[in-house]
Amino acid sequence: MQCSRTALLLVVALGGGCPEDPPPEDPVPARLATAEGWLRVTDPTRDVFAARRPADATCDDAGYFVEPVTQSLEVQTGLCDYLTVTQATLEPLAPGDVVAIRAFHYELQAPEPGEGYLGFALDGRIEWEVRVPIPGEAGALGGEIVIDRALPAGAEMQVHVHNHGANAWELRSVMVTPVAR
Repeated sequence: MQCSRTALLLVVALGGGCPEDPPPEDPVPARLATAEGWLRVTDPTRDVFAARRPADATCDDAGYFVEPVTQSLEVQTGLCDYLTVTQATLEPLAPGDVVAIRAFHYELQAPEPGEGYLGFALDGRIEWEVRVPIPGEAGALGGEIVIDRALPAGAEMQVHVHNHGANAWELRSVMVTPVAR
């Protein structure tokens, strides 16, 4: 867009840009994953979290599903005590972009004290993880990752949950806020 002659004189006099130029917009967060897009990783050679798998881990397909009210991926650890799921990113990522993971766990119980684990991997690298003591109160979990490399849309993400005891975890969202471009 070109400035008019009068606007150009004002620009020079006041040291600003063309008055018609819109202000820059703040980056808008976008979904990086959908709740229904997660697929279970059953091949240990493709599971970024395989080193954490206990020998007696079990996972019935009924133990994870899309929760209809919150539209989140829910894991019931009484039926599935070790789960890694994968999904391709819906958006490309650039250095400086911020990926935000939001999750929730209900009250955590088990016959003996232990810990629950939630992790997020991107392109084969664990980027974020949290350990939660069991027993424990219900609580929200979240993390933000500043991306340090360019990745195309379709890069592989993995999310992993494990704990002992019959507990419920929800992966509520994985969003990306692009760096201002």
